[in-house]
Amino acid sequence: MKRILIAAVAALLLIAGNGAASAAEDSGVEVGAKFWFNDWTHDVPGFASITSDTATLFGPAIEAKFENHVFVQASYLFSTSDYSFSDGARFDRQDADVALGYMVTPGFGVLAGYKNSQFNEHELGLKDTVFGPYLGIVGLAHVDYNLSFYGKLDYLFTRFKETGGGGPGSVFEEDSPGWIFEVGVKFGFAREVAGTFGYKYETNEGNDSHVKDTFSGPTFGLLFAF
Repeated sequence: MKRILIAAVAALLLIAGNGAASAAEDSGVEVGAKFWFNDWTHDVPGFASITSDTATLFGPAIEAKFENHVFVQASYLFSTSDYSFSDGARFDRQDADVALGYMVTPGFGVLAGYKNSQFNEHELGLKDTVFGPYLGIVGLAHVDYNLSFYGKLDYLFTRFKETGGGGPGSVFEEDSPGWIFEVGVKFGFAREVAGTFGYKYETNEGNDSHVKDTFSGPTFGLLFAF
């Protein structure tokens, strides 16, 4: 985990450094759709880790940039294919995410947001939710007018909540902080249309149970500028 975080910070610093000399981002709005093809590894202390088949998350995303260097991001992703485990468990997922940020320099910004990830298990009727605020940094590096690199690193101040595991009214809840790291490339097909390709890694671990969940895989996006 420490190696991943060190590599993530190094990548963000490199991207931010390369982007520092670029022109400031124009104000405007980008609206589009995002895909995340990812595996879920569930690690319970004392038991072997178990990894799901690849699931697909898809949904709308929007980013608004303002002339005062402030930006707002929001997305809602839902699973079009379930996380399927070898023990027969199947989960669908919905992710809601909103953030407010500020570009300190053209190549480096900070943000604060809130996320809510909900997982529904079909057989037992379990409902797991990871929710709470987060703080993050973002790096941007423009290679030319049509090509740029981006990186994001968020620290999650999240909690985990499970309902339905022990019958009606059964609830288990604990702090479950974690990290999200994403790095990728953005290419402009036309002035108003751009595509993104990247890799996203997300993990959180319960403070009491020490159960660790990790999600990782490639991301794709199609954005339209206004």
